[in-house]
Order: sequence, then structure tokens, then C-alpha cells
Amino acid sequence: MSTAAKLIRDQKNLLPKNAPVPNRRVLVIDDEPEIGEGIRRILYPQPAGNVSAIRSSRSPSASTPTVVKNAAGPEFDVVVVSSPEAALEAVTHALRESRPFAVGFFDVMLGAEMDGIELVKQILSVDPKMFAVFVTAYHDRTVDTIGSFLGEENREKWDYINKPFSEGEILQKARNASSLWDLHRLKEWQEERLSEAHQLLLHGEKQNAVAAIGRSVAHEFGNLLTHIVGNAEIALENKTPEVMTNALDIILKASDTASNILLRFRKLHGSEEQAPKAETVDVWKAIEEATELLEFQFRKHYIHIFKAKQEPVTLEGHRHSLVQVFVNLFLNSIHAMTDGGEIHIAVTQKSKSVHISVRDTGPGIPEDILPKVTQPLFTTKGSGGSGLGLAICKEIVEIEHGGELSVQNHVKGGTEVTITFTEEDEE
Repeated sequence: MSTAAKLIRDQKNLLPKNAPVPNRRVLVIDDEPEIGEGIRRILYPQPAGNVSAIRSSRSPSASTPTVVKNAAGPEFDVVVVSSPEAALEAVTHALRESRPFAVGFFDVMLGAEMDGIELVKQILSVDPKMFAVFVTAYHDRTVDTIGSFLGEENREKWDYINKPFSEGEILQKARNASSLWDLHRLKEWQEERLSEAHQLLLHGEKQNAVAAIGRSVAHEFGNLLTHIVGNAEIALENKTPEVMTNALDIILKASDTASNILLRFRKLHGSEEQAPKAETVDVWKAIEEATELLEFQFRKHYIHIFKAKQEPVTLEGHRHSLVQVFVNLFLNSIHAMTDGGEIHIAVTQKSKSVHISVRDTGPGIPEDILPKVTQPLFTTKGSGGSGLGLAICKEIVEIEHGGELSVQNHVKGGTEVTITFTEEDEE
């Protein structure tokens, strides 16, 4: 086995399972058959007695692709054509078969109505992932001319080699371009896997918050059912119109409260498939939703909520996401003050900025780990924490809303989280 074949085999073995496999498909376009055949022989050597040629089922012509297969396992899979039309057809067919070309060698002076540079521009509009190597002479177009014609967006998609070329130059260009193709596809694949993992982590953290809220909702529903059942029994025992009317009124109010609690819970738990549209959000109402969802947790841990002067403050954003931010911040404070404490909330608006402060009276955060608390997966709660709560808050605030989130210890003790949203100037 050749050194190149061993390298390709080793590269395949090192790739993660289900990762894109290396692509060694090469398209050669030259209207001079001897040059096209010369490049093919360099990329696809033909050992004596081990060569077979497969031609298209269409009638033979000068533009018919010729694919040469080698049972010994060659480094490249080469297709040779001699006209722009055949090249476009070969690229389109390769995409349909999910076997795209990694790189093409293009003669600049094709001797046709379309030269190699125009052909590459058209091919990149069909397959923007393909790389191109121009086989050119010194009297052909300059590098700057080619770059200007193909555009800045394709600046890294092409290379060139001068005639006369050596065998080593052709091999090196083919290997470099196909390796670049592989790296781009591997990067895309890795980004997709990271995105999937990120979504799973976000979902898990959201489920933790929903579980905590669920306990509050269950408790509230227990209280409401007690009111409903108790008043229903009173109405059945004392059937005077006044008592029955009063009992039914209490039952209806309790039912309405239960519906509102359930609606808020479902909205927080719901996972919209489409990205939410920005809306005008009343910040205090979003905070109120979060505090109502966690009301039982606050009472259970003897935590008192103090809200600064509540002047109307609005911003453009996603209400459910902001409610999730406040829920996560309040849960962090609850975890820090299991034996009771206070949460102080302040919202102010200055010019085009909205400032939100959430401060608790817990023990605070050690200064040596304070810079790490918004990093994903960092937690001080051991197995009891996921290390994602503050990281998700930071992502929602900074990436989804373009704001800023910071965490610090307050001078009076405890931890303070400050959030700032600044309205962008219209150009």
C-alpha cells in the first residue's frame, strides 16, 4: 500500500463515528486531451494489467467524461472532461448522487465560448463547496484579475498552477484542496454536533427549572382545590341563595387563579419550534410572573421579596426568555439562602438603557471563583447543580437580547446580578 493510501486510511480511522468521510473526487477540465490525460495519470496511476475504463452510457464524444477505476485503491477518483457543458453536467450529476467533487483542475484557455474562469464561477454557483485549481500559462489572466472576477466571497476557493507543471505540483495541489474540503465538512459536522449537545444541555437546565416551578404549581393547586372543595361542601350543606352565591363566587375565582397559574407554567415549559418574535416587554410584569411561579419556594425557605419603586419600564425582547432569566436568578438565590433571607429587585431606566439588579442576602461567592460562575458547567453545588443556570441567563441576555450580565458580591453582603439593556441607535 502506498504512503498516500496509508495516510487516507489512517485519517478515516481517526475520525469520530458518523463523521463525514474524506473526499478524493477530482474533476479535470481541459480541451487538450493529452493534458487532461496527463493530469489523470498523475492523480490516478495505472499499474500494468490492473486498469479498466468506464465510459458514459451516452454516445462517445470529445466531452464524454472518462472515469478510471483501479482495484488497487488509488488515492484519487478522477473524472476527465473536455468542455464546459460536460463539466457542469458532471458537477450536477455528482451532487445528485451525493458524491460531490472536492476539487477541479481547470484549463483557463479552454478554446470555447466559455473560458475556465467563467466556468468556475458558474460551478461555484452550483456547488459552492468545491475548490478550483487553474492550470494556466504566464500569458493568461493575472491572479488579481481572476480574484476580482470570482469575487471576495470565493477568495479561498481557488488556486493556480503554471504550465508546464510537474507531477509533484499536481499531486500537492490535489491533496491540499481535498484536505481543505475535508476540514470544512468536518468543521460543519462538529458545529452541528456541538449545537445538538448545547440544545440538550439547555433543555436539561430548563427541565430543572420547570421541576422546581412544578413543585410550586402543585402546592398552589393543592391550596386552590382546598378552597374549591371546601366551598362546594358549604354550598351543599347550606343551600340558601346567599351562601351558594358566595361559595360559587369563591370557586370561580379559585378556578380562574388555577387557570392563570397553569397558563404561565405551560408558557414557560413550552418549546416553540420557531424562534420567538421580539415584542415590547413590561419588565416588572416579567419579574412578577417569575415571582408568582416560585411563590411556594419563597415561602418554604422564608425568603422575602423586596421590590424598588416600580415605575413602568419596557424593552424590546422575548418575554418568556426573560421570565426564564428571572426564574433562574431567583432559584440561585433560593439555593444560597435555604434558611431564609431577602431578595432585592430594582429596575431603572436611564435614557436608552434599562438596568436591572437582583441581589440576595446569602453568603456571597468566593472571590477566586467569581469570574467562573457564568461559565457553562461550572457549579459549586456538586451533584445538586448543573452549572448551566447563570450561563443560560448570560446567553439569553447577551446573545439573544444584546445586553450585558455581570455577577458580583454586594458591599452589604450577598450576591448581586446586574443586567443592562441598551437600545441601539437607528442609522
